[in-house]
Amino acid sequence: MIGFTVPVFAAPSALYRDAKAPIERRVQDLLSRMTLEERASQLRSMWNTKSLIVDSDGAFSADKALKAIPDGIGQIARPSDRAGIPRALTDPFRSIDDTVAFVNAVQHFLVDQTRLGIPALFHEETAHGYLAGDATIFPIPPALASTWDPELVEQVYAVAAREVRVRGATVALSPVVDLMREPRYGRSEEFYSEDPYLVSQMGIASVRGQQGRWRPLGENHIFVTLKHFVHGTPQGGINVAPAEMSERTLRENYLVPFAAIIKATDPAVIMPSYNEVEGVPSHANRELLESTGRERLGFKGAYFSDYSGIANLASQHHIARDEDEAAVLALNAGVDADLPEGHSYAHLPDLVRAGRVSEPQLDAAVGRILALKFEAGLFEHPYADARRALRETNTPADIALARKAAEKALILLKHDGIVPLDPAAKVALAVIGRNAVMPLFGGYAGKNDKAVSILNGIKASVGSNISIAQADGVWITQLDPRSPDARMAPVRLVPKQDNQARIAAAVKVAQQSDVILLVVGDNSTITREAVGEVFAGDRSSLGLFGDQDALVEAMLATGKPIIALLLNGRPLAVTRLAEKANALFEGWYLGQEGGNAFADALFGKVNPGGKLTVTIPRSVGELPTFYNRHPSSDLNIYVEGKR
Repeated sequence: MIGFTVPVFAAPSALYRDAKAPIERRVQDLLSRMTLEERASQLRSMWNTKSLIVDSDGAFSADKALKAIPDGIGQIARPSDRAGIPRALTDPFRSIDDTVAFVNAVQHFLVDQTRLGIPALFHEETAHGYLAGDATIFPIPPALASTWDPELVEQVYAVAAREVRVRGATVALSPVVDLMREPRYGRSEEFYSEDPYLVSQMGIASVRGQQGRWRPLGENHIFVTLKHFVHGTPQGGINVAPAEMSERTLRENYLVPFAAIIKATDPAVIMPSYNEVEGVPSHANRELLESTGRERLGFKGAYFSDYSGIANLASQHHIARDEDEAAVLALNAGVDADLPEGHSYAHLPDLVRAGRVSEPQLDAAVGRILALKFEAGLFEHPYADARRALRETNTPADIALARKAAEKALILLKHDGIVPLDPAAKVALAVIGRNAVMPLFGGYAGKNDKAVSILNGIKASVGSNISIAQADGVWITQLDPRSPDARMAPVRLVPKQDNQARIAAAVKVAQQSDVILLVVGDNSTITREAVGEVFAGDRSSLGLFGDQDALVEAMLATGKPIIALLLNGRPLAVTRLAEKANALFEGWYLGQEGGNAFADALFGKVNPGGKLTVTIPRSVGELPTFYNRHPSSDLNIYVEGKR
């Protein structure tokens, strides 16, 4: 390990180095010593550009860093991944040891080899657990909210916070406190509910779990980022599309969770949304960020841009001529940090010199970033301990909590007495559906080799009297051989003849059974955050994707009793299955212990505890369907009948 040395140009007795001094005075002292370039660097980040500071294997290179970040860096995005490194395609996540080694090497470089020795923030994703290799994966937010249990949710996010912090990161890009009122929207899997109050309570629980119940930050806690301010309901359910709403709708619904969470928890960071709100893109919306966020709601923390949200002011919204103007608009609106690469804010020193950005504006943003670093104790303790990280990641207690959360999240929507199955009875059970075979986590989850699929959970729960046969039935999308459940892979349709053959094989398996367990729904290539034209994630319909409806009809035609389980990231209109199945479970994505939790419910060891947090429409034509529409919304009915 590299030893600590005091940077040549930084006085050991400088006020900003005094841990006992008030944070405000430390910030002002450090600001007074910084050049324009050093200040602007504090508002920048690195993600794919981590390639500029690592070798071909991903190990940190001080020689490369001296060229790439001589003035330091504000933060590093997702140190646990291999973004920008060739091995990322086949090995996207660093090991725990590797992550800690990378974090510590970066911090040693910044502390020892930059002029003022300012350590970096590291941020990670924690939508439903730490998005990293080997971390604990919990049910997705719609499932967590289905527990209606804030205390349990707080415990879940406390595990995520600890697992992030022991690897050296200090900022979480969660919770998402948008309202789930547009089920076509692929990002629905990140949302808790359609109800402002329930989202508020889940958000408060998440912040308390991650950031703690008081400030300053404790050693097992991390700063949170409320997001996205404000998605609203994007037109057509399309990511980045404008959110058309009145001021009343904004205040009556979409601002409610932000207001409640800010008041109850003092969150450290808020992330503006990609889209327009009342016609103005959020990253350039001073009225939203300053007048509403700070003055009306009382937010005191820092605004971090969504990834490329500042550059998008030029490339997508076309309200800025170039990145220079985008940087001016964003900083004037109140955006403090440019994630994930900081390309736009790299122009800030020249913009200050040209008089297009004021130095006090720059200093205010830098001051908020430095305050987080002082509060987190990074100037005193910037390094992580790999042995502790290994010891305190995905512990038996964490796994037990993941199982409990999945059990309480699982929703039994319908049954005629067929469940629970008797584990001692002699039963031939056909498990049909590709979603039963592999664990499904959703788009904001890492990798965990301990994860239990539905099929394996059932196999582990039964004795010799229950025989199990499995068939895929259909593939929802064509699997990428490099990464079967890739979050960032194009949607690849399955040749119809291939699925027809799979359905025929599944029918033969089902005909020889006493009971069918039919597992259908989504996967992470069709329900996710859409990124451009290549990586679609939003839907124009709400039914089962691909050939799954044909599989449903084939299973119904066998005449066998059917227990159906939905594993999905958004509300699905499955009217046929809801009418004809003997039992119907909504599972969302249940996390790493989903297979064990479902088996416990199927065989009566636990009662599925979940309750819906979102209205399920029968078709896309019924939208919007959220429960607290104004009374005049239901005065008349469609020709096809009442919604």
